[in-house]
Amino acid sequence: MPTVSVIIPLWNGEKWIRPCLVALTGQYESAPFALELVVVDNGSQDNSPAIVENEFPAARLIRNGRNLGFAGGCNVGLAAASGDALVLLNQDTRVLAGWLAGLLAALNEPGVGVAGSLALLSDGATVQHAGGVVDWPLGIARHRGYGDALDERWRQPGDAQFVTGASLALRREVLERIGPLDEGFWPGYYEDVDFCWRARDAGYSIRYAPASILIHAESSSFSEPVYTAWARLRGRLRFCLKHLPAQRFVDEFLVAEAAYQPTVLAGDRHGQIARAYLEAIPMAFEMWQARGESNDLIAQASAGLARLCPPLQAAERGSADIPAPSQPLLVPSALDRLPLWGRLRRSLHQLAIFYSERRQRELLSLIQKDREYIRRLEAEIALLQRKLSA
Repeated sequence: MPTVSVIIPLWNGEKWIRPCLVALTGQYESAPFALELVVVDNGSQDNSPAIVENEFPAARLIRNGRNLGFAGGCNVGLAAASGDALVLLNQDTRVLAGWLAGLLAALNEPGVGVAGSLALLSDGATVQHAGGVVDWPLGIARHRGYGDALDERWRQPGDAQFVTGASLALRREVLERIGPLDEGFWPGYYEDVDFCWRARDAGYSIRYAPASILIHAESSSFSEPVYTAWARLRGRLRFCLKHLPAQRFVDEFLVAEAAYQPTVLAGDRHGQIARAYLEAIPMAFEMWQARGESNDLIAQASAGLARLCPPLQAAERGSADIPAPSQPLLVPSALDRLPLWGRLRRSLHQLAIFYSERRQRELLSLIQKDREYIRRLEAEIALLQRKLSA
């Protein structure tokens, strides 16, 4: 009997993990396979690991101790799993009857290396994902059918450019051939698209399997809109740098992105979203040098990414609580006299200042919380003293 391993990355999923695992138990019935459940906790600060440990003894719980992101958590589970088929599943999902059988049937088709489910929104009648496509040159990953009523259009199986990591099955041989998920897509977004793209490049088909159905609550780990927008932009930039030829990135992507920016940065405050452009610069250096791109193209891409990022503004700029930097974080260099590299260094300096000031704000917030706590204690002590004096 073959073994199928289901890997669930867990992070503060107290609201979700119990119904997720309860629904999975129904997949055992009359199954021609052994089911292995692997739950990987990414340093949760709620009760979700205890729920797994105490209520679901059949599940193997692995504690990372810190948040490795979606890809990192999945990779820990993939390395620990023993299955012939491996399935990634989000914590905020609820699988329906026949979910796993539908995935395995698709995965057993000739040439298929990765298969994905039909995902529905919480109402159970609206499509969230019916396979995915990527729009170039911006590299925008789109869920087919998103927001549409479930009808026969979305019940037809077929090949897809990618399937969502919320429910993604792969053959072990695919993992052994192309390697695990890219943890550079931290904290999340586009690691599933990248994995499917690499599988396609290796000659495997990506199969959309609508016989496999689940309910997906969507983004339980990404509830803050600005943080979500930053993570999505960062992931898309990394995906484009990996999979677009360098010349197309410079000639097409940067131009298209400049026109798309009002949509990307809508609602941005103080540059929290925009900083992803600067964070992509070291990615370009690392990935493009590794694949032998010219230094000139690397420099053009880096300068273009720096231009896409408007000036980063600290949330408390000018506040007496946050002192101005006493000296530049980057010392003067002969490169500053070169227009291209000087502009790039100034952008990196800007990013360093942004992070420095953000850390100062976090520390000030902690100090303020401690002050308020001490004031409450003082008030309680004073009240006790008055009661004792009376």
